[in-house]
Amino acid sequence: MPTNPAHMLMLLNWMSPTFPIGSFAYSNGLEQAISSGKVRSPLDVEGWIKDMLEVGAAWNDAVLFARCWHENTGHLNELAKAMAGSAERYQETMQLGQNFWAAARIWFDTLIPTGNLAYPVAAGSACHAAGLVANDALLAFIQNFVAAQVSVAVRLVPLGQTKGLEIMKNLAPVIERVAARACKATLKDLGSATVGGDMASMLHENLYSRMFRT
Repeated sequence: MPTNPAHMLMLLNWMSPTFPIGSFAYSNGLEQAISSGKVRSPLDVEGWIKDMLEVGAAWNDAVLFARCWHENTGHLNELAKAMAGSAERYQETMQLGQNFWAAARIWFDTLIPTGNLAYPVAAGSACHAAGLVANDALLAFIQNFVAAQVSVAVRLVPLGQTKGLEIMKNLAPVIERVAARACKATLKDLGSATVGGDMASMLHENLYSRMFRT
């Protein structure tokens, strides 16, 4: 079922970099990876994001987001919180989740009660409650993550805007593939293997000079 125009406009708003959730303040550990010299080139950036999407924290977020159409929100939220690999990642997902829900609620005629939700659960729950098509919403959710990571790299590597756009183009098939996998995934498919990313997020807590909160 294709997304109707009203739903598409809602989705474009919710997954836009300008949606007021404060995502520009977080790097998900990428700032530490750049500072330490592990990520230094456009190819490094592309590889880092690809790993996060396929076998890292972003994969888990994609699965949790997609399961919001099928599972109990409270259970998913507890899983999301438990899978935050560091204090900073926990802070990031919870803060973005609270901000997303607060901003998205203006689209609803009635207030939907909720507790503090991790970002993928807040975003997925809102999309499901709004009647959005899961696959379309998931594509936009993953694309938003990639765009935020590329934005970090453009500022810190630094990369030119053109290089950033090339990375976005190159990662488009990965986004599509990961979204298709996540839509069919179950909670048994949760899990990550990006130890370097987890370590970067932990080490970032003590990074002396930084632009981002994670």
